[in-house]
Order: sequence, then structure tokens, then C-alpha cells
Amino acid sequence: MRLDAFLVEQEKVASRGRAQRAITNGLVRVDGKIILKASRQVGYENEIEVKENIDVPAGYMKLKNIQDRTGMIHPGDVILDLGSSAGGFLMFASGIAEHVKGIEYSEEFMPQLNSIARSHDNITVVKDDVFTMPLSSMSHKPVNVIFNDITVEPLDSIKVLARVLPLLKSGGRVLQVLKLPDRSVLNECTNRLKELGLTTQHILEPEKREVYVIAVRNKKSEAKE
Repeated sequence: MRLDAFLVEQEKVASRGRAQRAITNGLVRVDGKIILKASRQVGYENEIEVKENIDVPAGYMKLKNIQDRTGMIHPGDVILDLGSSAGGFLMFASGIAEHVKGIEYSEEFMPQLNSIARSHDNITVVKDDVFTMPLSSMSHKPVNVIFNDITVEPLDSIKVLARVLPLLKSGGRVLQVLKLPDRSVLNECTNRLKELGLTTQHILEPEKREVYVIAVRNKKSEAKE
């Protein structure tokens, strides 16, 4: 049996897709050896070991890798997550931060997000539109961190960030995910972030169509719409 199918059968993960991500991320061992191919044939005679948190949304591992490289999330942080999708960012950040609030527009993700919120005391989720909802409904107090991972064109995503930026504390941190069809607009995006009073600290480019920009809000800066 294929290794990815075996992990699902043994209820180590909920889906073949998650099994494949776990395998390619080096989280699965067969007879003591890390296996990176989901097609590896295994049987009940093999000893299968998996690391903790193997059955998590893709965003969990994405944010974990960002945190490992940048340390952008601090204990005690209050975080606002725009575009929570399957809840991976929420789940990972909740293990470090004091509180994480997710905002998601799509109805299809809400059952899973509500389930995550019920099982984590420091996570809340809201179904709403980040383009139009009142800022007071997003947060009643300034936040330390904003994650912006909404699925729109890069400059439209930055427009949303500009709208929400008044909620970010001076010196607060931003994770801006840019879904780029190519790299030609990256400089335009980073220049726009600078205009908003943000200083870029890291630019991570792990995937062809995504770039992660970690920035800090300059003290006494104001977002320019």
C-alpha cells in the first residue's frame, strides 16, 4: 500500500493531501528512516512513525516555517488573522500568542473554523467581509500582529491591509502574503507597504506563486489609504 494511503487508513491524517504534505515535509519515518515519497510501498510489518501535528491544515506548517525563520510571533501577542481559510495560521499562532481572532468570508470554511475555535480557548472566528466590516468589529483594542492571507490580487490585498492598519500597535508586526503570478509586481508591493509606514524585515520566497513579507509598523506612522 502507498505510504500516503496507509497513513489515512491508520487514521494518522484525515486526507491523502495532508498525508502527502507531511511526507514531503519530512515528518514521516518508515523503519527509522525519513521517507519523502508518498508512493513508497509499505505494509503492516513496517514501523511507521509520525511527528506531532501531522494532521493540520497546510497553513499551520507554512506559519511554523515562517516563525522558525523570523520569530515574528511573541508570547502575549494579540493577533488578527485576515482570511483564515482552513485555520492553519490560527492553530499554530494560538500555541504562542495570548489570543488570535480569525476573519473568513467563505462559508465553506466556517464549520472547520468553528470547530477549531471550540477546541482552543484563545481562538475566536468571525464570518465577515474584511473589505467592508467595521474596524470595531474586527478588534476592540489595538493588536500586536496582523496576518493578511486573503486570496485576491496582491495590490488589492495591500488595500485591505491599509484599511485595517489603524488597528495595529506602533511597532506591531505584519505578515503580508502576496500571491504573485510573477515577480514583476513585488517591488511595487513592497514600495506600497513602505508608503503605509511599514518597514520590511524579511522577504521569504518559498513557493513560485507566494511571497511572505514580514514588516513592522513604524512608530507614530499612519496608514495612507
